[in-house]
Amino acid sequence: MRWCAGIVNHGSYDDLEGCLASLAKQTRGAAAVSVYDTGEDPDRFEALRLGHPDVMFESGPNLGYAGGANRVIAQLLESAKPVDFVLVMNPDVELEADHAERLCDAMADDPGVAIGSGKLLRPDRKTIDSAGIVIPRHRRPRDRGSEKTDDGQFDATERVDAASGAAMMLRTAAIDDLAIEGELFDESFFAYHEDTDLCWRARLFGWYVLYEPSAVGLHRRGWQRDRRTRVPVETRRHSFKNHYLQLVKNETTGGFVRNLPWLLTWEVLRLGFVLLRDHWMATAYLDAMRALPEARRKRRLIQARARRANHDLF
Repeated sequence: MRWCAGIVNHGSYDDLEGCLASLAKQTRGAAAVSVYDTGEDPDRFEALRLGHPDVMFESGPNLGYAGGANRVIAQLLESAKPVDFVLVMNPDVELEADHAERLCDAMADDPGVAIGSGKLLRPDRKTIDSAGIVIPRHRRPRDRGSEKTDDGQFDATERVDAASGAAMMLRTAAIDDLAIEGELFDESFFAYHEDTDLCWRARLFGWYVLYEPSAVGLHRRGWQRDRRTRVPVETRRHSFKNHYLQLVKNETTGGFVRNLPWLLTWEVLRLGFVLLRDHWMATAYLDAMRALPEARRKRRLIQARARRANHDLF
């Protein structure tokens, strides 16, 4: 199984160095590696480019994770020899040496899988960052096992609701099917939830998402529960609005009615938190309203192609 890797970088040059080093050590080498950089530090970018002559580097405007990932995937598929899988990554992820080999083989054994991920741990190698993602009845995605000690409780290969975009493997044969009007990741999201939005759409289109625990990676993760306020307000607003956009795009009428009590309870709690603790997020409701017409238009395209009923998903 041939694979390639793309990284979206926004100022994380120290992390990027470690990420590239881990890719170079893979037991099954990548056919190509590409980096899309937002140009925060041209000198550091140039130094990395010279230090990694086998890696394709491109510098451009900040398109968010979604736009950067689309750009780097397109570059890889245009420039690399035919590959079976594309790994998209954040720069703050370092992979164990056999990560790609184990994940590619696991996905190859299950041809219904379009998207795969391994077990992501925090740098201490004991704390779980993400063992796949669950989409509960209130529809707010959660990383399985996040911040819990890894005691082997997620050591089974299994299909899951979604995968983290921090290190997501895509089957190239599924990419065109998953794209909406040429976009794989929805660029109106800019950042956050574009990964779960894609996975939800993949599930609707009849594909599956696979979790392979033997493919291990380390994720430093900038957004953690105890560091939430350190994340720029503008970035958190994207996350806030995108929760509603993915719901509008992907939820079915039956699923909405069936889960309405959980949805309403969550929204009441969320509004209360905004009013009492995080009033900076109030304008994110307006951001969501402004993006609603476009989300509804995309919903019509998605639901027209859906192959599986919502009750078959989660």
